[in-house]
Amino acid sequence: MKIKAIIIDDDLECRELIHDYCNSLFSDKIEILDLCDSVDAAIMSIEKNKPDLVFLDIEMPEKDGFELIEHFDKVNFEVVFVTGHSNHFIKAIECSALNYLMKPINPLNIKSILDNYESTKDLTPHINRIEIFKSNVNNSNNDNTINSTIIFSNIKGFSATLVSDIIYCESSNSSGKCKIVTTTDTIIVSRKMKQMRESLPEKEFLKVSSSYIINRNFFKSFETKESKLTLRNGVTVKVSEDYYNKKQLMNAIQK
Repeated sequence: MKIKAIIIDDDLECRELIHDYCNSLFSDKIEILDLCDSVDAAIMSIEKNKPDLVFLDIEMPEKDGFELIEHFDKVNFEVVFVTGHSNHFIKAIECSALNYLMKPINPLNIKSILDNYESTKDLTPHINRIEIFKSNVNNSNNDNTINSTIIFSNIKGFSATLVSDIIYCESSNSSGKCKIVTTTDTIIVSRKMKQMRESLPEKEFLKVSSSYIINRNFFKSFETKESKLTLRNGVTVKVSEDYYNKKQLMNAIQK
């Protein structure tokens, strides 16, 4: 069964470009039910057509994409945010396990989104990613990202944890997976270390080697001779001099 979708963007060229890519390249996967140039028109279209997926421009005149989301008590469709700006919204979107399209539109990114939708549509979310996204945006606006929630997808669905509860992340360069150790759980995700680093607030998380990112709030002690730090959960981590010497590490932790 094809994915039923609506495109919402005040930019006519962008609306038509997404529509044309979907129709010409991915017509076996997706059917575009409507194109809307405003939030008000989109609300009526969503209520009428009940789409599976909505391409939603974040920034529009009069009412923006967030106001559309706020209109619905329960969001029963997958949201793909469309934006021309790489800003704090992107980090909030990524942390909430949602999808986005950057302008100018690349058809390969549309394909990736459709493939991801098909692979996860039957999973039971258990958590409201949209509500978490809105909370993360609010925290970001108030420079309070340490209290945001980050969502990870897995074969069963989605798991969520407070950023402040993450003790450290350890990557396995050979497998492309990352182990995230929190105060209550250990989560294995298919993410590269670079992606994890970009998802976490720089003020609180330090990349101390090619394989480890630590939450400085869980730092306990540092052993100079072997360049090893100990975290409050008892785990020891080798610190690479390519990243920090003792003085640099102490300065970073005490900020």
